[in-house]
Amino acid sequence: MKATPAPAVPPAGRPLNAPWWAAPALFTVAAALGGAWGYRSCPIVQSSAWLALPYVVPLALVAASWRPSAHRDTRTRGLVLGGVGAWIALVYAHLATLVLYTVALVLWAFQGGG
Repeated sequence: MKATPAPAVPPAGRPLNAPWWAAPALFTVAAALGGAWGYRSCPIVQSSAWLALPYVVPLALVAASWRPSAHRDTRTRGLVLGGVGAWIALVYAHLATLVLYTVALVLWAFQGGG
């Protein structure tokens, strides 16, 4: 005796999976806005354009979060990479300014202070 197959669940009754692209899209917007705000709000904006080159690193981290994954551990890794990339984009300009001021202060101190 064959069992009758269960009736298919109509599309409206199926639970919706969360869209995988929502978090990477949020991280992309956050990295772009954070990078722009961080860069415009510190004195590094008047310096040469090569100081903006390290923004490639946070953008690469955010781009890595766009890779869709089926496993929970790789999904978590993508969320962490996107969050870290957005945070680095936000603080990079201020960190670079701090490093440049520290180097200038150390060089000034070692050359005699005058």
